[in-house]
Parts: sequence; C-alpha cells; structure tokens
Amino acid sequence: MLAFLSSVPRRLVRLTETLAAILIAFIVCCNAAQIFCRYVLLTPLSWTDEAMRYAMVWVAFLAGSALVFRQEHMALNIIDMLKVRWAVWLLRAFVLIMILSFAVLLVMYGWPLAMRNVKQLSPSAQLPLVYAYIAVPIGGALMALYAAWLLLIPGSAPVLDDEHEELTGL
Repeated sequence: MLAFLSSVPRRLVRLTETLAAILIAFIVCCNAAQIFCRYVLLTPLSWTDEAMRYAMVWVAFLAGSALVFRQEHMALNIIDMLKVRWAVWLLRAFVLIMILSFAVLLVMYGWPLAMRNVKQLSPSAQLPLVYAYIAVPIGGALMALYAAWLLLIPGSAPVLDDEHEELTGL
C-alpha cells in the first residue's frame, strides 16, 4: 500500500514535467512560426507573443512544482555540510515549511485573481486571461502538495547522485 501511495506523487511529477516539456515545444514552434511569417512571408502573426507568454507562465509553475518534489529548488548547500543529522533534518523541514507556506499563499491569492479575469480577453490573441492566471493557484497547489508530502514522508524524494548527475528513485 505504501509503495502505491509513494508512486502517486512521482507519477504526478512526471505528468507535470511532461506537460511543461510539451509547452516548451509549443513555445519553440510558435517562435519559429513567428520568425518565418515575419521575415519570409512579411506578415507577422499577432497571437504568438501572447500565446508564448502565457505558456511560459504555465511552464514556470509546472516545472517549479516538480523542482519542489525533486528538492532541486534554490537552497544553501551549507546545510548538506552539517554533520549533525537532526540539524540537517530540522533545516530541511524549515525550508519545506516555508515553501508550503508560500504555496498556500499562491493558492489563496491566486484563485481570486484568476476568477476576476474569467471574462477578460487578451488584446491580440483573444484568449481568456483566466487560462494564464489559473496557473498560479494550480502551481501553488502542486507545490503545497509536494512540500507536504516531503514533510510527511521525508525519504520519499528522489536523490541526486552528484557523481553521475542523474536522479535515482524515479
């Protein structure tokens, strides 16, 4: 049962990473299409700028949440140099609590912000702005979920092997 429960966040992380990679490919394709249309066809596309910008917002929040689970977010490496194991655990727990607190704030303030923009459209692409703004509470919820998971089950995160630069445990 525990093996199944530990696989749930890992699969969710894989899904968010896959979605982020698809969005990055979309951004690259939009950029290439914009360059081709602007300089070859001499007719620039009006919607690609906004579509790339909104996709990048989603990439930041999806990939950022995956970084929380993988514990690859920015942190001081001095924590790893401590010899006292309880101090290392205490400092990592503090970092995760701070991430969890920030993620909860993202959800609390991001949801009303997104809902205020339900009927508003972007200027050139005419996309509903809620699609861009909803990335904030969704990304915050994913970050909170991953931080809470790591607090409850500390050894469940994948470990980065510094010698081989590859993740083990995923």
